[in-house]
Amino acid sequence: MLDVAFESVARVRTPVSWKHKRNYEGLYWAATIEGHVWFESLYERAAVMRLDRDREVVGIAAQPMWIHWALGGKHAPDYFVRYRDGGGVLIDVKPDSNIRDDDVTTFALTADLCDRLGWGYTVVSDISVEEHRNLRFLSGYRYRRWASGPLRSRLGERVGERRSLAEWAELLQDACEQPLGAVYSAMWWGDLDFDVRTPLSLNTRAKAV
Repeated sequence: MLDVAFESVARVRTPVSWKHKRNYEGLYWAATIEGHVWFESLYERAAVMRLDRDREVVGIAAQPMWIHWALGGKHAPDYFVRYRDGGGVLIDVKPDSNIRDDDVTTFALTADLCDRLGWGYTVVSDISVEEHRNLRFLSGYRYRRWASGPLRSRLGERVGERRSLAEWAELLQDACEQPLGAVYSAMWWGDLDFDVRTPLSLNTRAKAV
């Protein structure tokens, strides 16, 4: 089982669709892995966006396996993630407000299995409305064309400095054609650190890292 490249497998479960279904399903293009990742809800899409900002992620697969429990029942975790160091993590995604007793049991069993396999396990349940909004906006700047060499070099010279987004854009005017877009890209990729849980504006403070 540990020899399987779960980050590359096809999903094992196809949800049933019906007219007026409330969940929004689709494919998200993840710049980190340069490929599409399926999501079953907008909340799952936000969780994938979180992963997409992590440069240590090299693979993401949705619904990668069925886990059959010895006492009956089964579970298909939402995602398998492979990291650059070779480590694997299973992820389930569900808002805190939707987690029920049976979910708690399933998550505990999954965590125990991952511990025995040497994998990590995470339940993503804390994405706020504001963070989701920020991720959705900044994802428009995840494409490589925004991250030029001169831009990253300029930011590298300013590591540790904290400025407003407007000030960063002004500083980068001669390093790229669209400095504000470049600032947003740097925020997406982690070259500029900020609080993703607070509303964004040109006055938002970000630190070069």
